[in-house]
Amino acid sequence: MSLILQLVIFGISAVALIWSADFLVKNSEKLGNSLKLPHFITGVLILSIGTSLPELATGIASMLRDEPDMLLGNVIGSDVANILLGLGFLALITRKNIEYHQQIFEVHFPIFMISVFMLVVTLWDNVITPTEGILFLLVMAAYIWFLFSAKKNSKKEKHHQKFSWKFVVFILIGIAGLVTASHFLIDSVINLATICGLGKASLAATLVAVGTSIPELVVGYSAIKRKNNEMVIGNILGSNIFNIVLILSIGSFIAPISASAITMQVMLPFLVGTVLVYWVASKDKKITIQEGAGMTVLYVLFLGKLFGFL
Repeated sequence: MSLILQLVIFGISAVALIWSADFLVKNSEKLGNSLKLPHFITGVLILSIGTSLPELATGIASMLRDEPDMLLGNVIGSDVANILLGLGFLALITRKNIEYHQQIFEVHFPIFMISVFMLVVTLWDNVITPTEGILFLLVMAAYIWFLFSAKKNSKKEKHHQKFSWKFVVFILIGIAGLVTASHFLIDSVINLATICGLGKASLAATLVAVGTSIPELVVGYSAIKRKNNEMVIGNILGSNIFNIVLILSIGSFIAPISASAITMQVMLPFLVGTVLVYWVASKDKKITIQEGAGMTVLYVLFLGKLFGFL
């Protein structure tokens, strides 16, 4: 198959994947609302996990094709892109400092650090086992408990929609779209790697990772323009946490997740470095334009190392 055809298939699949995830989340929220489920489930949990649905779908598709390193590449690449591009690059192109006032740095970020630390420890022997996947689930449960605790005292009332079977049908359509789009997307990446002679994990950490992170980038750009910076930080950190604890746990239950040399020598160190950079840059509760420029350069270095340019 030609390079152009595979790129077209990848582009269409990425768009379909993002649309399906958004369609599924919106209709799941409407269904929960019509069934008068707690706001935590319909408004917080569904949206939080929803940001990781594209990565989850492609991760499962990778494991079913016996490509565990593509799952790791997608997870790590997405987390790196979310921070360096979703915060750094957006601060640079919007020419605005990303300032925030909520205690995000004291709560969300430590859980993210714990998730990354667990990833490093579990990959010490180059494989994540189902038993270690259970540990990731425990961290996810702790994070969900925190989200619930933060919202349980909310005074907001909401209008309950009338139940309709169309919500159920639309949810099934969204799930079918996720499954189909992730199938074609992973196949196109495997074919692109073969045609171009590139590593599958490297393409998963770049093409797939950036493709599945586009919603966060678009929403982040709009939110920064509206000065809703807390939404940007919370969305990115929440997505990064669920990327690790949810996707890796489910992936490990399908089969042990083994890591290649490039994952251990390039991707994982860059993820740890990205976390440290974000920690240093955010101690004053803002990402400056200058720091954004530095983060953007760091992402370019990440690409260079992945594809052997540096």
